[in-house]
Amino acid sequence: MSEHKDLQLLAKKASDFVVGAEGNVSKKDGDLFYIKSSGSFLKNLNDDEIVCYDFFGNQKSNFSKKGSMESKFHSFLLQKKDINYVCHTHPVNTLKILCSDYANEFANKRIFPDQVIFNEKKSCLIPYNTPGEDLFISIEENVSEFITNEKFFPKLILLKNHGIIACGKSVEECIVITEICEKSAEIFLGCNSLGKINFLSDEDIQKLIGDKNEIYRKNLL
Repeated sequence: MSEHKDLQLLAKKASDFVVGAEGNVSKKDGDLFYIKSSGSFLKNLNDDEIVCYDFFGNQKSNFSKKGSMESKFHSFLLQKKDINYVCHTHPVNTLKILCSDYANEFANKRIFPDQVIFNEKKSCLIPYNTPGEDLFISIEENVSEFITNEKFFPKLILLKNHGIIACGKSVEECIVITEICEKSAEIFLGCNSLGKINFLSDEDIQKLIGDKNEIYRKNLL
């Protein structure tokens, strides 16, 4: 029986949003974290393809494998409060927007209630950087700046010309964040093709954020 059924479940569900060996998932376990190995497929991830690290970057298991080249940003994000899982994928509709001039608008405006509840009032948008060390440095800098400015940790991080990162306390939260993001992108594209997007107002968004019923529903994940 696998000791990483949770991570394998996350990988399986996230595989709908990648092609081939794209994407990566990770989980925190005390002073360690586990991450998909480089070149392995999310859809059939097994124990032999999961690598363990400490938060100083030292590999602790499966030495015949190498952790994802994105291990550093996973380590950084998993050290945030209440973040137990990180899921990085490349959803097609979202990526269409992130490869366009509409990326900033998509990150900072909201269209419907569930987008506000599960993707928050804003997302952190990261400029394009080469995957690996350059991307990690940019994520570290931009997420830290976002927290300072917005006063909350962005559970949805958008990477220009690349993909998205969903961070959550559970497998279910990561998947819902990812699914709502892709649904939002499809609606955004559809509305834009009709000529105009009717965004929610700041007042609408604040009412949703403060709604006790919505808070209860979100906390069930």
